Amino acid sequence: MTSLLAAITAACNAYAAWVAWQRETEIDRIEDEMDRLAADGYPAAKLRLARLSQRHARKLRSLRPSDSDATPE
Repeated sequence: MTSLLAAITAACNAYAAWVAWQRETEIDRIEDEMDRLAADGYPAAKLRLARLSQRHARKLRSLRPSDSDATPE
């Protein structure tokens, strides 16, 4: 039974690490696309860049703990 619990714990930890890696990879992908679009001067690229910038900000906000989660001092 102890071995099963250890295996489940390891699987949960691996899943949490994978989810964190996926988030970081998504943020990196958005930043790379923003860099590519910033070098382009077309109006459509500027519109896409503005939308990606908003998405990037939302993703970063979702990774930071909110003020309500902070411990009171």
